[in-house]
Amino acid sequence: MPTLKMTNAEPIISNADASLIDIGDGVARLELHSKLNIIEDGTLEMFDAALAEIEANYAGMIVATEAKNFSVGLNLILLLERAKNQNWDAISATVRNLQTVCTKLRRASKPVVAAAAGMALGGGCELAFGADAVQAFTESYIGLVELRVGLIPVGGGTKEMAFRCLNGITLPAPIQTLFPYVNKAFDTLRDSKVSEDAADAIELGYLRETDPISSSQETHFNDAKQLVLSMHAAGYHPPEPPEVFVLGEEGIARFNLQTHLLRQADVIDDYTQHLANQLAYVLCGGKLSVPQFVTEQYMLDLEREVFLSLCGEQQTHARIEATLQRSKK
Repeated sequence: MPTLKMTNAEPIISNADASLIDIGDGVARLELHSKLNIIEDGTLEMFDAALAEIEANYAGMIVATEAKNFSVGLNLILLLERAKNQNWDAISATVRNLQTVCTKLRRASKPVVAAAAGMALGGGCELAFGADAVQAFTESYIGLVELRVGLIPVGGGTKEMAFRCLNGITLPAPIQTLFPYVNKAFDTLRDSKVSEDAADAIELGYLRETDPISSSQETHFNDAKQLVLSMHAAGYHPPEPPEVFVLGEEGIARFNLQTHLLRQADVIDDYTQHLANQLAYVLCGGKLSVPQFVTEQYMLDLEREVFLSLCGEQQTHARIEATLQRSKK
């Protein structure tokens, strides 16, 4: 094992979006900078650079922010501009980078803990998903809210919810046994539910039962640091990439019937029905003839395919614009 670096007040590496700071005992903190910590291309570059530094010189890393909110997700202004200009290559590159970072966080040889507090929405929630563990502050408002803006989670969020909703269940199993669990995840994503606090985030599936919760803001970062150190001391090894069990065409048909009935009852509008059906397509692993295990990469490719198609929809542009207008008030 390489010698662990000692505390250094100066950032190890830094850019406009984030800094990697030595916090002692062989642990570094990736500090996100801005008030809302919107995810930019530079943010993802810093995650990549920070992970390389951690792999070489540290026992592990926490991801945190002194700001009120952990991260509210991707830069919607830039995404809308690129979508309107049909700059699909730039959108695809950002999506691939987000997916790669979220995957690397989990597969790094050193433990990574996300110290989530305030809002962790969309891509911010997915960055927390990528960590080995989340040390959540009690006042954590976590959610995958992409359907509000005419999109689906694309940084592994849909994939992770598909995996988590069946975690602990003996697989494979009959679809009638599994559907209620997948349906709960579908409802959470379709309705863009945000947790009322950290305990509620566990109930919604955004946090795991094993993710600890800090009740004191003063000790929150140190709690996350101590979690990294305990994982390191226990001889941390990254988990094997899990396979995801998906329901395939039969699951999609069940969800499409649900959304049809919701539309008939005028609970949702036409475009929300379309979005929910696209979500169901990804959550169920696409048009597979039978329920089966698929790889994480297979699910990420489905996420990216559907996300890019929705970026070309005028009604998605309108929803993003409406969201941006509301945020100015």
